[in-house]
Amino acid sequence: MKKLFTIIISTLLFCFLFAETPSADDAALTFFKKLNETQTRLTYMNKKGSLAKVGTETVNGIISGTVFYDVKIKGAGAVVTLRYTNYCDEAGWIFDGEILTNSNMSQNGTFTGTVKMKTPNTSNTPELEVCYDNVRLVKGEPGSGYYLVTLPGSNPEKVDYSTYQKSKQ
Repeated sequence: MKKLFTIIISTLLFCFLFAETPSADDAALTFFKKLNETQTRLTYMNKKGSLAKVGTETVNGIISGTVFYDVKIKGAGAVVTLRYTNYCDEAGWIFDGEILTNSNMSQNGTFTGTVKMKTPNTSNTPELEVCYDNVRLVKGEPGSGYYLVTLPGSNPEKVDYSTYQKSKQ
């Protein structure tokens, strides 16, 4: 009985020590897929044409929180604010933070801001934080640079901007 107990404890310890945790790239891919889903209910953001996207709206999450969308014309461009406050459409997936986009009329510009994502206990994706400060906007989408992704207990890791494009596939 003692040997069986030792074998079970050893196996559990081995599984715990060598369990594969998702990489920052994998976690960011899940983050972008989930974040993209939250934006489908935004009216202005999903209109055709740049000028049609100008406006302000707040959408309530299905479970909790809000997402605030605001586009203001500034000079020869626009400033886009996307702010998540305890936003949750799907149990356990909660978003908090803000993304600011400064864009010219050609839809080139910069991103700033950070969004945190909480995940359900049943998910293989850990909670994380994604910083947009090093990503450039090119023709209306992330087009160069990298996101800084912070997983629990880790230093921020660079994740290439193209991870966002992969999330749209």
